Amino acid sequence: MLFPQLALAFATFAAWSLAAPSEFLLKTTGSNITAHNNLYVEAYHTGAGMADAVLTTVTANAGHFYLNETYLQMDIGQEFSYGFDIGGATNYAAWEFVTINAGQGYPGFELENKSTLTYNSTEFGGWLACDWWHGLPQLFWIVAYEEGTVPFPSTCSEVDLIPAPISS
Repeated sequence: MLFPQLALAFATFAAWSLAAPSEFLLKTTGSNITAHNNLYVEAYHTGAGMADAVLTTVTANAGHFYLNETYLQMDIGQEFSYGFDIGGATNYAAWEFVTINAGQGYPGFELENKSTLTYNSTEFGGWLACDWWHGLPQLFWIVAYEEGTVPFPSTCSEVDLIPAPISS
């Protein structure tokens, strides 16, 4: 009687393992400010089911991300998902917030050439790391059609986000 239960448990675990998404960390690169390179995206709790995307050197704090079709989601070890949200281009600024909130998030993310995270929108002009509110650099997205109209603060730099393996 114990063997069928063990076999069923093993088969369920094996099926779940095979179906699990390929997870990765998101790492910054390409910054002209050295301190903004080799940082990892993590969620900084700002309210119930809400977080700002901040950058850390501590890989243990970094979010484990995966693409679910074109939704960029973070695995928090629970049955519901947290998704990457980009704030709307509504304040005539050259950059906008990136948040990681409960829910599916926004569609349109892709790993261009399997190496750089982009957002498939004509408004998207790249990623920006800024020393901002939380005592850690914060991640923003650049509004393409506003870029150059307002200079970025000197504590900001353009960065690329690349997938990095999760070490065990």
